[in-house]
Amino acid sequence: MKKDLSLVNKTFRSIQKIIPFILAIAFIFIVWQIGAMISNNATLLPGPTVVMKTFLEFIVSGEAIEHTVASLLRIVLAWVLSAFIAIPIGVIMGRIALLEKLLHPVIELIRPISPLAWIPLAVLWFGIGLSGKVFVIVIASLFPILLNTISGIKGVNPILLKAGQSFGFSQLRITTRICLPAAMPTIVTGLRISFGSAWMAIIAAEMVASRSGLGYMINDGMEILRPDIVIMGMVIIGVVGFLFDAVFRHIEKLMGYSL
Repeated sequence: MKKDLSLVNKTFRSIQKIIPFILAIAFIFIVWQIGAMISNNATLLPGPTVVMKTFLEFIVSGEAIEHTVASLLRIVLAWVLSAFIAIPIGVIMGRIALLEKLLHPVIELIRPISPLAWIPLAVLWFGIGLSGKVFVIVIASLFPILLNTISGIKGVNPILLKAGQSFGFSQLRITTRICLPAAMPTIVTGLRISFGSAWMAIIAAEMVASRSGLGYMINDGMEILRPDIVIMGMVIIGVVGFLFDAVFRHIEKLMGYSL
């Protein structure tokens, strides 16, 4: 009886979590449909049914999957590269105050520059191939990971550090055994934020310099006056971004972080 009640409670909680998203999607579709009916011009604002028809055509032809996979592969490659660069540097800067003081002004000078401003240089330096887009994404995703890593390392409880010293731990062992695990929740948050930044940057980069990807697909739809393709690309971006954010949240829960 208790097990059945527990199962019912879990099911009810799951439904409660899903309902807001269903209502949000329904609201968007209703407003969208009303706007399409008011405009009464499919070349300006096509309705949901028109976009859905276009989406099914692109799924059947394989174009939607091809462009989505192309964007995701570029993002994952650059995001992993950013993590490999930012986390070690962030740990060192968090542990060595002098190094942080020296590098902090440089970081704060570069960080406010929009990743979009780097696109012309990326095209000049690397062309419109993979390297240029990876460069732009790294610029976009590097700083959230770096700053969160520094913050996490500096925020480690001093009592834990003193405990490590009292056990005779070396500075390297204190960093790897105490600081990194203690800072991991903050680092994971930085990874999650940086993935969102990377997702926005790749779309912009592909719109300017690419022959594949969701950004290219949206730009192509604009050039041939197909707003249904543009909106379809926007919907795919939103859905994929939402799914990846949900995956990150699930990973955080599995790791015991409540972020």
